Formats: sequence, structure tokens, C-alpha cells
Amino acid sequence: MRLNDLLKLGTQELKNNSIENFSLDAELILSNTLKYKREKLLCNLNCKANKLQIRKFISDIKERKNKIPVAYILGKKNFWKTSFLVNRNVLIPRPETELIVEYLLKKSKFNSKNNILDIGTGSGCILISLLLERKNWRGTALDISKDAINVAKSNAKMQHVLNRITFVNSDIDKFSGYKYDLIVSNPP
Repeated sequence: MRLNDLLKLGTQELKNNSIENFSLDAELILSNTLKYKREKLLCNLNCKANKLQIRKFISDIKERKNKIPVAYILGKKNFWKTSFLVNRNVLIPRPETELIVEYLLKKSKFNSKNNILDIGTGSGCILISLLLERKNWRGTALDISKDAINVAKSNAKMQHVLNRITFVNSDIDKFSGYKYDLIVSNPP
């Protein structure tokens, strides 16, 4: 089956199930299935998909029809200037959360040395984004969920800041004894 036909099939399925961004979602899912950038997909719509790719795409479209967020299907979400791994153990980073990162960067000096506590770190997107922008900063990622801590660790490793973060699996009520220059949190 040609990619164009597969994309039309996925788009129609999502549209029929009242998925708001049906066309974009189908493109993102097919791009992910093929391990293509979206632009490459759109330039190669006459190419054919193999049976395994077709099955994966149809399976992912079925998940999306069942209202599973695209980020969970793709296993990633863009945030600030990079891509973060996400799964059902963490909330999907929201675009407005980038305002926290932007504000803190504007209010800090480039060469400052800050120690940050990120409460309810989830995917670690806030803390990691800050550390990527400020090479002298260090942080503590705190989350009550061990699974969330594991996702944040994976993201820190992927972004090469693992050595600048201490990960703590704890409730904030049971966490004390440290001093921080900044405390960030963006609870649901």
C-alpha cells in the first residue's frame, strides 16, 4: 500500500471518530511508524509501506481513535528546544509550561551557579531544559512516582545532564535538609 493511501485511511478513521486534529495526528503517527521526519513523509507519499509498517500504523491509529494522546503513542513530546521521552507514567509537557523555563532564564544571569529543586518532576522537562541552558546549574528532581523518576533519568541521560541531577523518589512532605536557590513545580 502506498503511503498516500495509508495516510488517507488513517486520516479518515480519525476524522470519523471526531479526533480534532485528525490530519496532523495521522501524519505524525505515520511519520513515527516509518521513522521519518514529517517533511520526508510528505515528500515520499508515492512510496510503499511494508506489511509490518501497515500493521503498526493501523494499531497506532486505533489507539488514537480511543483518545490516547499522540505523545503517548509516539513516546515523545517536544518541549523548549528538545524532545523528551514520555509515557503513561508522566504527564505530557504542556506548551505553557515553557513559560516557567523562559521566565527563570530571563531572571538569571548566564554564568550564575544555581541549585534547583524540581518538585513533581515527571518527565524532567523543566529541570533538564534549564540545565541545558545554564551549564553551571545543578538540580534535584523530586517525584513521588518511581516510574516518573525513571522517565526523568532517561531524559537526563539522553540530554547529557544526568551527572548534574540528583533524583529523589519521595513525597515532598518527607523531603528536607537541603538549600536551593530556586524551587520549581508545575503540578497538574
